[in-house]
Amino acid sequence: MDAAWSAGEEPVVGVVDGQADDTDAIEIGARLESAAADVTIVSDGLEAVLEAEPSVLVTAGEASLTALARAGIDAPVLPVGPVSGIESVDRERIPDALEAVISGDAVCRPQPVLGVTLESTDTVVRDRALFDVTLVTDEPARISEYGVHSRGQPVATFRADGVVAATPAGSHGYASTVDAPQLSAAIDAVAVAPIGPFVTQTRQWVLPDDDLAFTVERNENDVRLVVDDRSVGMAPMDARVTISVTDTLSTLIVPER
Repeated sequence: MDAAWSAGEEPVVGVVDGQADDTDAIEIGARLESAAADVTIVSDGLEAVLEAEPSVLVTAGEASLTALARAGIDAPVLPVGPVSGIESVDRERIPDALEAVISGDAVCRPQPVLGVTLESTDTVVRDRALFDVTLVTDEPARISEYGVHSRGQPVATFRADGVVAATPAGSHGYASTVDAPQLSAAIDAVAVAPIGPFVTQTRQWVLPDDDLAFTVERNENDVRLVVDDRSVGMAPMDARVTISVTDTLSTLIVPER
């Protein structure tokens, strides 16, 4: 649920770039410094920015947002540039948007963050996802079979190249290309869909966002776990991937005017 938010009397604005190249952070920081009065601007790597205890974070692109979600930050985030499923501001509007934020005209919207655990006989991998979680074969069109379970109950078993679970924000990105349902931010659920199913008629699901699990029932090729477009581990036959909302990332929405 959206809520009013205030930056406080002496706001500190942290500018973070999740990419290896920090040109976005430099450009955004320069725009803010040229427009913001009585505001401390800190533009640096994530660790250094967080040490400054920012009132609000400004960041560009999906990679930066996912980095903040993994870090488990408390400060709200103003997203800049196009981000699938999350309201953001154009670069040209950054100074005006910051003014609206500092003036208390922005509202805070919590974005669910999924806790992801891959468990098998010889490995445990833990990660966090802002957009989606995917199991996918390294070589498409090879026989793989996946199971979907919700709150301890089986939902479906199917042959496919993979399976994806997406948050409401993620359901408007990659998941939409495999016909997963697109979810409203007001819904506490995840969208689940097969990837490249081996039958022409398949189902997609809207499931509770707690106690979801994927299993690898059969595979003739390596199956990879991908979290927010990052490969984080391999899933053998005995693997189980559990997914539940464990946190939120607060994003700021500013009025158009």
